[in-house]
Amino acid sequence: MKTKLKTLLTISIMALILVISTISNAASVGMTLSSNSKLKAGDTVTVTMSLGNIDAGNGIDTITAELNYDKNVFETVETSNLIASNSWTPTYASSTNMLTVVKNSKVTKGETVLTITLKVKSTLSVKSTTVTLKDIVVSGGRVQDGGTGDINVNNASVTINADSDAISKNENTISNTTTTTNTTTNTTKQNTTLKDNTVTKKTTLPKTGIEQGGVIAIVVIAIVGTFSYVLYKKTSKEVK
Repeated sequence: MKTKLKTLLTISIMALILVISTISNAASVGMTLSSNSKLKAGDTVTVTMSLGNIDAGNGIDTITAELNYDKNVFETVETSNLIASNSWTPTYASSTNMLTVVKNSKVTKGETVLTITLKVKSTLSVKSTTVTLKDIVVSGGRVQDGGTGDINVNNASVTINADSDAISKNENTISNTTTTTNTTTNTTKQNTTLKDNTVTKKTTLPKTGIEQGGVIAIVVIAIVGTFSYVLYKKTSKEVK
């Protein structure tokens, strides 16, 4: 009888720990990349990294992510290409594309983190390119120390379009090139207008932990209740 009661107590404690852990992980953090720049051979573009809505206990102070960009379009990014804002300190490993940003105080609301400056190569052959932050993880310290633990955030990206004048000049240069001697080529200049379709994707990890925690709690309580009732009936029969 005592053994069965200990088993029931152990199951109940484990169920409560599961529910508490699920609820404590109900955190969400928004992350965006934005840019007003245009691609132009030999020029630079800037991309701004910002935190959006933050719902993560006492806040966060660390961000890690992988920075993806087209190395056929841009020169290699170094830590010197990162301009910090609001007392954040960034470091970047160009060999792994890993970005780490830390702050000496917890952040509980959205703010600009840093600006990335990318140098366009001398030859441009694309009409647009995308810069992406993937595998984003933010943290406010260890859970056992009262922090948030690691919080996974959805990817953030921004598409940068080429300057329309640069595209027109490039197309005209190609069309006016001839390799035939004593041949006159009449070329009609084609004006190409590229609509600015720069898109900033804002991604926020849905806050679902609390709702899921409630459902899990109900299921766990139902299971424990059923198990207790069966155990009680069985024990009653053995006593008789």
